[in-house]
Amino acid sequence: MKTLSCADSGSKYCPCHLAYSNDCIRCNMLNKNKTCDCMWQGVCIYNEVKHNKNSPVVQRSEYLCDIESMKVVEDNTYLIRIKIPKELLKDLRSPGAYVLIKRKDKESDIFSAPISVMDVDLDKNILEVIVRPIGIKTKGIINFNQVYIKGPYFNGLFGIKDIKSTSKSNCLIILNGLSQVNSINVIRRLIENGNKVDVFINHNGVILDNVVQKIYDLGANIYHIDIAQDKEFISDYIKSNYIKLVYSGGSNHFNKSVMDIVDYVDENIKLAVSNNNLICCGEGICGACSIDLNGVKVKTCKTQVNSREYLKSI
Repeated sequence: MKTLSCADSGSKYCPCHLAYSNDCIRCNMLNKNKTCDCMWQGVCIYNEVKHNKNSPVVQRSEYLCDIESMKVVEDNTYLIRIKIPKELLKDLRSPGAYVLIKRKDKESDIFSAPISVMDVDLDKNILEVIVRPIGIKTKGIINFNQVYIKGPYFNGLFGIKDIKSTSKSNCLIILNGLSQVNSINVIRRLIENGNKVDVFINHNGVILDNVVQKIYDLGANIYHIDIAQDKEFISDYIKSNYIKLVYSGGSNHFNKSVMDIVDYVDENIKLAVSNNNLICCGEGICGACSIDLNGVKVKTCKTQVNSREYLKSI
């Protein structure tokens, strides 16, 4: 397997704790191989570590934030608008961005829940998220007028590089269930890069009207499909419209179905998918998100992996 890519590499959060403990995801000189093969592209993590041994690691900050509004949008599903510090806003517009949210009455980080960013309002300093309270971490969030927000985190999907680099092409977004929430930043970035974006939403899953309206407002066309019955239609659409990139936001089973359709047309079409792995600390330390990928233990809260390799491994 090729050298792994870290979503934090090159950001102000790099080098991280993993680099200083010789567990760096990106740099093999700071890992077990001791061989420089990262194909350096502007940031040498090894050099940063060796010259800054006494400098503290830049850690993500936690903020106590006011909840501006909260409303039910589906059965036991809430749209929450949170007032956040301005310094967080820009990073949270990145495709795959997520935050850790913790109820106001808990101090321990074990109560922090990873929540995908739906959208941010740059003018009003508002973060919008969708929360379905189903466990101890999320049930308490809806009971307070303030929550703790920690971030930004960037690895909420695989294929970020392709999404950011694709330009002036035809792209297709295929969504299912609550995973449609993180599509807004993906669609926005693709459109900003001059791409034409169409969106297929599986009508057998939950459809969030707030997400649908935001997609319309961005200028993308929306079509409702049945992923099980419309496979031929989808493959014909991909082929006839010369689609260059497909983003699939759904469960792993759903994303596998989309991959099969895409690969039936052309295995060279870029494929990005939502990251559905269990995430706890977001820093690659606790190991809750680790998977075995071609014999290599991968920390998926930080590691960017090939979407097809990932889906074929699970």
